[in-house]
Formats: sequence, C-alpha cells, structure tokens
Amino acid sequence: MATAKKKIGREFSDILEIISGETKLREREEQIQKLKREAIKEQKAKRRKKIVQKEVQLEESDIPTEKVVQNIKLFEWEAPERYGISFDSKMFWIILAITLLFVLYLAILEQYYLMAAIISLLFFIYVAGTNKPSIVKHKITKRGVDTAGRVYEWFMLESFWFSIKNGQYILILETKLRYPRALLLLLDEADKDAIFILLQERVLYRDIRKQSKIELLSYGQYIPFEEI
Repeated sequence: MATAKKKIGREFSDILEIISGETKLREREEQIQKLKREAIKEQKAKRRKKIVQKEVQLEESDIPTEKVVQNIKLFEWEAPERYGISFDSKMFWIILAITLLFVLYLAILEQYYLMAAIISLLFFIYVAGTNKPSIVKHKITKRGVDTAGRVYEWFMLESFWFSIKNGQYILILETKLRYPRALLLLLDEADKDAIFILLQERVLYRDIRKQSKIELLSYGQYIPFEEI
C-alpha cells in the first residue's frame, strides 16, 4: 500500500514537472515573440524616420515606368466658350429666305437628308446668333491643356497656332485624336504671350504658308511665328 502511494506520488510529481516545464517553455516562447514584435516595430520606426529624412530611396526596377506628372495649374484664363455670331433681324430674314428657296429646290430633287442638314445648320446659326456664349475657364497644367472638363495631355496634341478673327484672338490646338481633331479656345491679346511660352516648350507651332478660304472662314487670319 505504501509502495503504491509512493509510486502515485512520484508520477504526480513527474506530471507537475512536465506541466511546469511546458508552462515555462510557453512563457519563454511568448517572451521571444514579444521581443521579435518590438524589434520589428523599432526597425519600422527607424526606416520610417529615414524615409521622411530622405535618407532612403526606392530601388530602381528593371521594368520601364513613366514619371508621374501631377495636374498642377501653370496658367488659367477666362473667355467665351465660342466665337460670337452677331447679325441683325434683317440679315437673318435674308439668310432664311435664301435657305428656304434652296430647301425647296432640294425637295424637288428629293434630297431629303441634305434638306435636314441645312435646316439643322440654320437652326444652329439662329441659336448661336441670338444667345450670348457663356464664359468658361481654360487651364494649362503640367499634364496638358484642361478645357471643357477634360484634360488633353501633351502626347495627345499635334501642334498649335494663333489666329485673329474680327479682333478676337483664337488658339487652335490640333490633336492626334479622331475627335476632336482641333480645339478652338478664345483668348485676350494680353494672355497670348504667356500661353505661347508655355505651349511652345511642349508642342510645335504650326507653320502655315497659305491659308485656304475654308480655314480663313473657320479660324480667321493666321498669325505667323515671327509676329507673336
């Protein structure tokens, strides 16, 4: 009986030692994990400090990447959104009479699509002539030209040039896009030099030797590079 009690006592002691050893081992592992977390946290803090102080730079990658350019405003101006068409009521009635005669002629020839196009054009001229254009903002930024709620980045632009039509200066930006092929931005004479200096660093100024009648009617008189 006494021998059995001693045996049970030894087994119980062994169990206690095992449990105690496992507890100590667990505590030691937790302490090691805690030290690791503190070391990682300290290393992150040191690296963060070096990055802020610009002592650490990102490693260069073998993959070619483009430099990020922020849309920072360089110059801004306000102007009417379109060239104003002005005519009196007498002129409009003359245009209307001529157009109606031509439409009747097209009706005889059964050219209905062309009739619809001419009537639409007449309506546009009437609306443009009787409503003043609203004032909009145009911007030249680090990324390109910001107009009509869209940024046309430098790689989208082909060339630019200035013209003058009835005293109104116009900036024509020709694009590489299918649409729009060109942007017409009105400006004041006082803004012309600043706009030219910013654009000529990125876009070619178009050299027009001779303007067609359509270009003269649409854009006005071309201003040569030497006269800017």
